[in-house]
Amino acid sequence: MDQTLILTLAIMLAGLVGCVAPVLPGPPLVWLGALFYGWQTDWEKIGPVFLAIALVVALIGGSADLWMGFLGAKKGGASLGSQVAALAGGIVGFLVLGFSVPGLLLGSIAALALFEWRRHRDWNAVLRAGGGYLAGYLLSVVVELVAALLILGFFVARIYF
Repeated sequence: MDQTLILTLAIMLAGLVGCVAPVLPGPPLVWLGALFYGWQTDWEKIGPVFLAIALVVALIGGSADLWMGFLGAKKGGASLGSQVAALAGGIVGFLVLGFSVPGLLLGSIAALALFEWRRHRDWNAVLRAGGGYLAGYLLSVVVELVAALLILGFFVARIYF
């Protein structure tokens, strides 16, 4: 195995790890690995059509944690205001707790819960909305992993077949 392929696979492996332990942007890193390989091999096997399709998959997968959490919250009965509060709370939690994913999650759920409590004064409504957000976020991990594996699988197919 040549050095370019080893480095490419290391980048892609970091992307796969980023899907499960979301410290790294998973699918975009896998895409960047394919881009790197194409660039290093003068676009011999990885061309613009492959990269364009893989980019769409990477953007969908890479943004899943943002939009799926909000869809889950909406499914749980959260209002648009609660969803916006969850976004703001996630940013604050991420920054305050040292740029951490747990801070992002805790900040989002805390802001959502606070907003829903002020809206309904009912813990069941708060739990439904917060549970919906959490379920959507956890499902986004699966979407990210599937997107990254799709890109990786098609990359391997282009290289070896």
